[in-house]
Amino acid sequence: MSCDAYKPLLMGYLDRELPDSDVALVEAHLAGCRDCSAEIEGFRRLKEVTHDMRVVTPDDRYWAEYWSNVYNRLERKVGWILISVGIILVGSYGLYEFLMEAFFDRHIPWPISVGMGALVVGFCTLLVSVVRERLFLAKSDKYERIKR
Repeated sequence: MSCDAYKPLLMGYLDRELPDSDVALVEAHLAGCRDCSAEIEGFRRLKEVTHDMRVVTPDDRYWAEYWSNVYNRLERKVGWILISVGIILVGSYGLYEFLMEAFFDRHIPWPISVGMGALVVGFCTLLVSVVRERLFLAKSDKYERIKR
């Protein structure tokens, strides 16, 4: 077999994840192939170096400094505003097309058209209710000033 057949097995061999039959094949190949032996040695050194590495998470002071920057706060707000505007525009157009199809297509029976209309009006009523409730609660939110 060529080296191309063994290269995908080298990390599995190094991590002791291969079945015994593949281990024997890889060891036999490594005994006679300098390129693959050098590559697995490189993998071993890399594994030793990276073994004790850990991901460092920023502390609270870092995040407080990050969010105190006006640009960072503005960037996030502008992004959400643009996403919201896009969703509203695309959703409105889709709703318009849906309603035109539902109410003015003569192939759809009138009970189905009335049912779809009731669904749309009910959804809009609930949406307005939830938004109104959120705005009302935002005025008296006792956790507003708590930092993460």
